[in-house]
Amino acid sequence: MPVYHFTLHAYRSWRPDHPRGYTRRGKGYQPPDPQAAEEYDARASNEPAIFTLEVQRLIVRITHDFCTRRKFRFHGSGNDPSHTHLVINWRSYSSWEEILRRLKNILALELNRAFNCKQKWFVRKGSRKRVKDNAHLKHLLDKYFPDHPGIFWRDGMALP
Repeated sequence: MPVYHFTLHAYRSWRPDHPRGYTRRGKGYQPPDPQAAEEYDARASNEPAIFTLEVQRLIVRITHDFCTRRKFRFHGSGNDPSHTHLVINWRSYSSWEEILRRLKNILALELNRAFNCKQKWFVRKGSRKRVKDNAHLKHLLDKYFPDHPGIFWRDGMALP
């Protein structure tokens, strides 16, 4: 039974001029580049997405509903204005790529409905790491997710 830790970054939340650098698809980690930031801004199709507390609450609720409808288990979430962490597991054979694609589609659709807009919410892909064991899961839920400044939720808590 796969258990995955997904990280979804808000659209345009990590610009190339970030002091810690940025990741460029196919080229890996890059140093800060103000010129590239200007070029990215010129090509952008939408304004940057910001995961406000209201957006974070909706991400948790929509993910919970997504998992409940499919009989997946949603273990928990940690959030901040630039990204969300989600731990999910499922029993059926579905690749992590397919689960992530469907989840992002549903999240974007429902967020746009909730805010009556056509915002691009997420970067193209998203990070995924397989949760190794119960100790790894416990670390995510007890330490890593609660350390994020936004909405924290874990299985067994009331939905925010």
